[in-house]
Amino acid sequence: MRLFSALIFAFSVNTDAFLVGMSYGIRKIHFTLLQNLLISLISFAGTLLSLFLGRRLLFFLPDRLTACAGSILLFALGIFYIGKSLKGSENSLHAESMRATLPLREVLLLGSALSLNNVGIGIGASMSGITLLPTALITFLTSAVFLSGGNHLGSAALLRLSNRYADLLSGVMLLLLGICNFAV
Repeated sequence: MRLFSALIFAFSVNTDAFLVGMSYGIRKIHFTLLQNLLISLISFAGTLLSLFLGRRLLFFLPDRLTACAGSILLFALGIFYIGKSLKGSENSLHAESMRATLPLREVLLLGSALSLNNVGIGIGASMSGITLLPTALITFLTSAVFLSGGNHLGSAALLRLSNRYADLLSGVMLLLLGICNFAV
């Protein structure tokens, strides 16, 4: 039963990773294996810390605070990409044919945003008695799979758009994700 609880937890906190991966794939930005692992490790660390702190800080840290911080980061990334699309696509023919990757700064920011979204849920789950290490490890694996799967789906031929519209769609998806997480 504990393994089942860990799986449910991992799937629920990583739907964001799937959507984020998809939004980047739409923009033809592909995560390298190292980037995916780094984002997932940051998420793992945040989840592990939140599960640990959940037992220690039961009455001190409102889980709403961490959910809001993660939502604000996703919202800010969404605004950035919407603004970028409104400026126009730079050299769209060249940009269309090249596959981009993320700079380290953005990988760290993305990992932090996804990690912060897990903190509030992790604290709550920890207080409900979910096991610490197995849950965090399953969350790491699920994050890596969801991020990669969403990224590949987003880059599928059906979803390929010009960079201008891809940035807009990606920005809107990240913006909505931030708003939805903030509202929950």
